[in-house]
This record gives sequence, structure tokens and C-alpha cells, in this order.
Amino acid sequence: MNKTRQRFIITGAGMMGLSMALGLRQQGHQVDVIEQGQRPDYGDKPELRVSALAHRSRGLLQQLGVWSVLPAERLGPYTGMEVWDRDSFGGIEFDAAEVHQDNLGAIVENAVLEQALWDAAEAAGVKLATGTTVNAQQLDDDAVQVTLSDGRQLHGDYLIAADGARSGTRERAQLPLTFWDYDQQGIVAVLNTSQPHGGIARQVFMPGGPLAFLPLADPHQVSIVWSADNELAQALQAMPDAAFRKQLQAASDHCLGTLELVSERASFPLKMHYVQRWVQQRLIAIGDAAHSIHPLAGQGANLGFADVAALLEVFSDNLQDHHRTLRNWERERKAAAVVMIAAMESFKRGFGTSQPLARITRGLGLQLAHRLPALKQRLIHAALGQ
Repeated sequence: MNKTRQRFIITGAGMMGLSMALGLRQQGHQVDVIEQGQRPDYGDKPELRVSALAHRSRGLLQQLGVWSVLPAERLGPYTGMEVWDRDSFGGIEFDAAEVHQDNLGAIVENAVLEQALWDAAEAAGVKLATGTTVNAQQLDDDAVQVTLSDGRQLHGDYLIAADGARSGTRERAQLPLTFWDYDQQGIVAVLNTSQPHGGIARQVFMPGGPLAFLPLADPHQVSIVWSADNELAQALQAMPDAAFRKQLQAASDHCLGTLELVSERASFPLKMHYVQRWVQQRLIAIGDAAHSIHPLAGQGANLGFADVAALLEVFSDNLQDHHRTLRNWERERKAAAVVMIAAMESFKRGFGTSQPLARITRGLGLQLAHRLPALKQRLIHAALGQ
């Protein structure tokens, strides 16, 4: 039996949109991607925006044939994690060897991965419409149509919204949205460290927000993500480099030695949203277009790649109508997103207070997790995306 070929229109050429497009094209489907920008580009210096990719996400990228072409000098595998609470005695350490793995994941610069995905998608025959946006979209139970800002019209069987947290595709469809503001900013930068990071991802919880040190390929270079309350974030952004560096060194308990800022500082608002319907007629929302979470555990990209992997399984079936399997996909992925959102909210509330009882509880909880092998292994497997 010949495989049923579907026509897909995808809005957004970020990591999720491009991996979805590449996977669908490899299955034999026709795919158009609409992107306002151009092909991603990066220079010699590390990019500010990075993602911590777990084993499951890496598995998808290996399946797509992309992981092997990523430049090794831009990948930061991490073999362990250290998490501690600045206001208590609590801390926990993870090591990949405890679960018989070489590493727990890898820090990847977003632009590096996006460029590799872009080139692979283009080589596979994905049609990339750049420098244009969607002006209008029409959905019904059997087909979709979009009108681009340059006047072109595209017709397809499905429209996939992968255009990020501020998805215009989602907004035009008026999908109901649950939303709240964390009243925090995520501050990102790249630092040189006098002490080698040792392939360890570190995170310290403080009342003003968690600070993560993510190891890059250079053994003396880390990317930071400081999720700080708005007032603190504004103060941190306004500081001279020397004062900001001192704040980082104090927050990290000087575990990486002397720090040197080697990039600009950038910030972005931290918000949560969750779309109540991910499938509407022939429209499907994935990645940040469907959900966004607090970055404190670095699971946003992994959650999106899991959406992609599961959706590719749906369209690998030789069916003309995927209504039932799409509903199953929606239920499973929504449940996974809700669990992650609830976990991130619990972490933020639990660690975002200096109340004495909360500090004692946090410390005991971290120490207990560190000393109980079964619980610790479950946490490590969660970090692996298993």
C-alpha cells in the first residue's frame, strides 16, 4: 500500500518547527515552513540563548540525522549536576555514573542547533518561505489555507503552530489560554571561569530566584541563567560589569573561582502559559506555542521536543484521518505539560521564600533526596528525560 502523503504548513522556524518539518518530510509528507526571519547564523563567540537537552531530545535529533553534524566545539556535555540552597544546609549532587551513563545531557546553543536543522530541512525538500508572515488563516474540518504578507496563498491538510510563546497562529485561532506572570526576568550571559567547570551543571536557589551555571564546551566557560525577581533583575542589569561579577561569585560560593564576563547581558520576561486546546480542526499547537514554563529546571526545550517526537509518531501511520490519534496525542502531551508546570511552580514557591520553617524544610528535603539512592536515581532519570 502506498503511504498517504499529507500537506503540512508550519509557522515558525525555531528548533521545534524545523525538527517537526524535517521529521515530516523524512516520512514523505509535503511541508511548507513560514518564517519571518532568515537562516539562523552564529559567530565564533558563544550565543546567549542555550538549551539543556536531555537524552530523549538527543535521541530525536539523532533519529533526524542532525545530532551527528553539530560541531563538537559548540556542545557542552555535562556529566553531573550540583544543586544547593543558599539559605539552608541543603544540597544534592547527581552523577551520570550512578545510572551507568556517560553524561546527563548536553548544553547546546540554540542558534547552532537551529542552523543545522534548517540546512537538513532544506536539503530534505522542506519549502522554507522566509521574510514573510501569515496575514490570515482559514481552518475547517478537512483542510487549511493561509495567506502570506507577500500575497501568496498556501493550502494544506494541517497547520502546525510552532511560532513561539507569542504565537500569532494561536491567537488568530483564538485558542483559550491560561496565563500568569512570574514577575521575574531571566538574565543570560557567558562567563569565563578561573576554575574548570568539570562538566558539572550547577544551580543555586536564592530567595530572589534561582541561578544556573551551565557548562559549555570550553572547560573554562559557562552560560548563566539568573531567574531574578523584577526589582532585583533591574538592579542586576544596571550594575557595572565588575559589580555584577561580584554578585555572581558570591552567589556561586566561589566554586568556579574568579569570573569574567565575556558577553553582553540580556534579559527576557518569565511567564507561564498553557493552551487549553492544542488541536482545533486542522490546527495543532506545539512547543512554546502550546506551553511555556519557568526555566529553573531547563526543561522547556525538552518538553517541546517531546511534543515533536510524539506528533511524528502520529503522522507515521498510513491514515487519511488522524482525528482520534491526534486527540490521544493532545491528552498525553497536555498531561505532561501540566505536570511540569506544577512542578516548576512548586519549586519556585518552595525556594522563593526566606521563612525559617521553609528553609529547614528545603534543607531536609534536599539532604533526604541526596541520601536515598532510590529517590536520587528517580531524579537522575527525570533529568535524563526518561
